[in-house]
Amino acid sequence: MLYKRVISGLLFLPIFYAVTWELPPVYFAALLMLTAAMGQYEFYRMARTRGSSPCAGLGILAGVLIILEAYHPFPRGAEIFFMAGCIMLVMVARLFSRRPVEGAIDDIAFTLAGIFYVAVLFAFQILIRMGVDGKQWLVFLYFVIWASDIGAYAIGIPFGKHRLYEKVSPKKSIEGFAGALIASVGMALVCRIWFMQAIPFGIGEAIGIALVLAVVGTIGDLVESLLKRASGLKDSGGIIPGHGGILDRMDSMLFAAPILYCYLMTR
Repeated sequence: MLYKRVISGLLFLPIFYAVTWELPPVYFAALLMLTAAMGQYEFYRMARTRGSSPCAGLGILAGVLIILEAYHPFPRGAEIFFMAGCIMLVMVARLFSRRPVEGAIDDIAFTLAGIFYVAVLFAFQILIRMGVDGKQWLVFLYFVIWASDIGAYAIGIPFGKHRLYEKVSPKKSIEGFAGALIASVGMALVCRIWFMQAIPFGIGEAIGIALVLAVVGTIGDLVESLLKRASGLKDSGGIIPGHGGILDRMDSMLFAAPILYCYLMTR
């Protein structure tokens, strides 16, 4: 399992480096649209295991448009009308579908949940990339979250004895969580020295934001574990060897990106 994770990471790194650091933001936006669409598909697959029939095509289309809006914003104040339009369109589509009336609430709820849980949370990465020093902060986010995942795995697997939240994730341990915190702080300090020298970014600030991102990322991981456990699935998908699906790999990022964006808006 570990070697698959390493190989997957090595294959992904050149793509990540190109689209985040070397190429214009439009390329990262395009990659994120594709990734979010795949994540939404996995989410709707979970819903189907529970007997629901979400409007997957419509939900994915709305998700793509939301990420596109984050890259090229609508006129000020139009966002709320766009979101309202998405909600109403999903409801109207279910109204005139051939599905029986029974289950309509679940179908609508799962469709909207896929839009908001996956696409909207993914869109915050675009907002970070389009901001001041966005390239550096986006890479910082990814590196810190990756370090958190690696630290949790490296410490939790051999040394984990005390369960972190067994109700949802029997394998996650307090020791692994401690490893995630330590690895996140270490990576944040490396990033500060490596490619963020030109940004006013103190050691205390680096440690603080790294700890917050690690905690929030762990919560995001647990939320996705909750969804998988409720749907009876071990992984959200199988597209990434050693990791599972898109949501298995990006669950921490979904929660961490909005927090980092809010922080950047206030610093």
